[in-house]
Amino acid sequence: MRVFDYIIVCKSPDFKNVDRISQFMLLFSILAFSYSIYLGLFPKPALIIAIMTSFSSWWIFCIFQRKNGGMPYYRLGLLIASWGWYLQPNGLIIAGIFLISALFERQVKFPYEIAIDPTGIVVNTFPKKYYPWSAIQNMLIKDDYITIDFKNNQLIQKQINEAVSDAVMQEFNSFCETQLKVAQV
Repeated sequence: MRVFDYIIVCKSPDFKNVDRISQFMLLFSILAFSYSIYLGLFPKPALIIAIMTSFSSWWIFCIFQRKNGGMPYYRLGLLIASWGWYLQPNGLIIAGIFLISALFERQVKFPYEIAIDPTGIVVNTFPKKYYPWSAIQNMLIKDDYITIDFKNNQLIQKQINEAVSDAVMQEFNSFCETQLKVAQV
């Protein structure tokens, strides 16, 4: 396991659109499965009703989790719904879409972190990005924002999740300055 000198957690954006898409997918599944039962595609619909009940219950749990200030993850509901789509006639492609959505929802909602050590900078996104110090022109923290200025005129500027004390800010900025001078040699 790699140990970093500094790990900076940036403020996360609101994931309302991701949540809305997940909720729409679950609602679409309820409607489609109900219609399939209505058409009589399942002579014994107990399994599909159990699947609908399961992911509907998870959806309700996520709604309560959101109201209590937590981050809802719909991936279990999407996973259960993908099983229901797998059981549908000609539903294999939609089942695959639901399965992929369930696998990537957690990664999309992962907090934006920047890890720094003497070898370089790792930005924890999907996929992870690594930048050596030789690719960076300047890096500093000021007014609770981290700014990374690259030599190719790319700029990353993110607000930090928690306030940074002056002592830590000076220590971090001097660390970055030292690493940039070492990389220039």
